[in-house]
Amino acid sequence: MAINILMQYLRQNETMWEQCSVMHFILLLALVISAFMTPNMAKAEDLSPGPKQQGLQEYEDQVSYIVSGIISYSRWPEGTRPSKACIVGSTRYIKALLAQNDSNNTYTWQYFQENNYSDLEDCEIIYIGSLNASEMDSLLLRIIGRPVLSITENDPHCDGGSLICLSLVETRSSFQVNLDAVARSGIRIHPQVLKLGREL
Repeated sequence: MAINILMQYLRQNETMWEQCSVMHFILLLALVISAFMTPNMAKAEDLSPGPKQQGLQEYEDQVSYIVSGIISYSRWPEGTRPSKACIVGSTRYIKALLAQNDSNNTYTWQYFQENNYSDLEDCEIIYIGSLNASEMDSLLLRIIGRPVLSITENDPHCDGGSLICLSLVETRSSFQVNLDAVARSGIRIHPQVLKLGREL
């Protein structure tokens, strides 16, 4: 419940992007992240988000919070706001991501079961689950250099072209940032999110 309230506060206070001090931002983001990142980050094993301790549904919700937080601190070119968020590939987090549609976001999640990438042309956010190598390459080639916030689950080295790469296992959740891909996309991600992604 505390995580929900804090995430809502962060999303509703857009002026924090320009006005909050760096330390204020770090402290607020740390409160969110520490509740569901690695045990080492949280400094307490009882904060580990593994399904064995907290249940599968809560773990899926926490992954959704990570994704939502990253989106909240991303800015598209010319001040535009994302309206279409797309899920492609097999992922167990579909339900949790679609549940964000009940929030006051500017974007709406849609799940594409078929790999018809022409349907993804208008997506400003793409969450990529499990795809085979050729499908992944084909999708990323279509969006590289475009203002699309791509978040993928299956790129441990984060060198495939996606902007954000999640590392999701039962006892650990973290993410990496592909700085080259971010620069090519034209999307601005808050420096402290970039720093956090590099340090994990």
